[in-house]
Amino acid sequence: MSGFSSLNLASRALSAQQRALEVTGQNIANVNTPGYTRQRVDMQSLASTSAYGLYAKEDGLGNGVSADKISRIRDAFLDVRAQQEAGKAAQASVVASTYAGIETSFAEPGASGLQTLMATASAAWSSLSSAPTDTTRRNQVLAASQAVAQGLGTADAALGAQWDNALVNTQDVVTEANASLRSIADLNAAIRKASINGQPANELRDQRDQLVRGLAESIGATSVDGDEGMVDVVLGGTTLISGTRASQLTLGGGSASATMGSSPVTLGVVDAGGVTIQPGGTVGGRLAAMNTLIPGFRADLDRVANALATGVNDALTAPGAAFDQNGDPGTPLFSGTTAGTITVAITDPRKLAAATAGKVGGVASADGKLADAIALLAKDPAGAEGTYRSMITDLGVRSRTAAATVASADAVSAQVETARQSVSAVSLDEEMTNMLMFKQSYAAAARVVTAIDEMLDVLINRTGLVGR
Repeated sequence: MSGFSSLNLASRALSAQQRALEVTGQNIANVNTPGYTRQRVDMQSLASTSAYGLYAKEDGLGNGVSADKISRIRDAFLDVRAQQEAGKAAQASVVASTYAGIETSFAEPGASGLQTLMATASAAWSSLSSAPTDTTRRNQVLAASQAVAQGLGTADAALGAQWDNALVNTQDVVTEANASLRSIADLNAAIRKASINGQPANELRDQRDQLVRGLAESIGATSVDGDEGMVDVVLGGTTLISGTRASQLTLGGGSASATMGSSPVTLGVVDAGGVTIQPGGTVGGRLAAMNTLIPGFRADLDRVANALATGVNDALTAPGAAFDQNGDPGTPLFSGTTAGTITVAITDPRKLAAATAGKVGGVASADGKLADAIALLAKDPAGAEGTYRSMITDLGVRSRTAAATVASADAVSAQVETARQSVSAVSLDEEMTNMLMFKQSYAAAARVVTAIDEMLDVLINRTGLVGR
């Protein structure tokens, strides 16, 4: 190896160590940058130029080092696993928050809760049974019954508002997801072009990974590595991004709370002819809330209203066994049989039936046996209060289960993310160690240049000068 070729070797060594120092500095600069993946210079030994010929010999030691490639340090398996667990955690969180919202709608336990209102109404009936001709007590029954009807309507309206809010939020998330899909496809095109031209694109890959992570949380999508540095995005067996082509998502089905339970909300892919897919993440949780959770409890609330209206009205209109203060046959107290439609139909307290006997000798009966019987309906497990208690108990159990699921999903997601970060995140201790190593290597390569320079100086300037 000639002296000049040795200078080339040392020059490559200087360039490689300088490149490594620059990458180390980039890592340190982005230690707190969200989504940044640490990078590393891949150094490779360069072989000497081969000599061809029958008697050719090659005694070269090599041409130094190459540092042209900069790699992102990542674990593809952990990346996909982190996306999956992030989607599960986001979906569990939405489900838990839905249960919390439903609990808020019922305001239990509390002075304004339906349980208290129905207990007050039963107490009013019981009080009326002891003084059936007392107008004040009759008005108390009507007021307490109206409060129960209003409470049912308020809870039903709250569930409807929660459904409407979930729909609006889902529409916003789908809009953001479509924008992310387009951005990922554009980044795929830019990364592909950079890869073909041999240009670095690690920062573009970091941006793309951040967008994919967002899609994992919003719709439960995951990525699959493709050709030329691109990735495909898949959801439920449907490819949403293939290379540089992105699909568009759309919501279908019910568009108002009035349709809940009868017209489920769906997520479809426009480019695939509107095929319906089952998402995860935030959208998956909200679809479950709109199609199952909220309609289910609204139906339970309707059963409570129906049990209340049916139980009381049947007692008040029993042939020959229900009479008002005038001695006339009783009439229904409630109109409507759902939580959203139930209301008190009687306005005149004298029309409220409380007796089981009619007129005796032309005078209306003053017994309160019917009022007492209606008060005892509260103890019927199949009655309104029993149905409501069962519903609230079920809600509490399911809400606690959902909260426990969130805690478990968050713990798993955090564990996987920690494992991923241990591979991809920047460690300042490691980077400082690398910095010292590359600095010493650069100094050593510089010392090689100095030594070769001195050798060439002797060879060029001093060879053949005798006596000096």
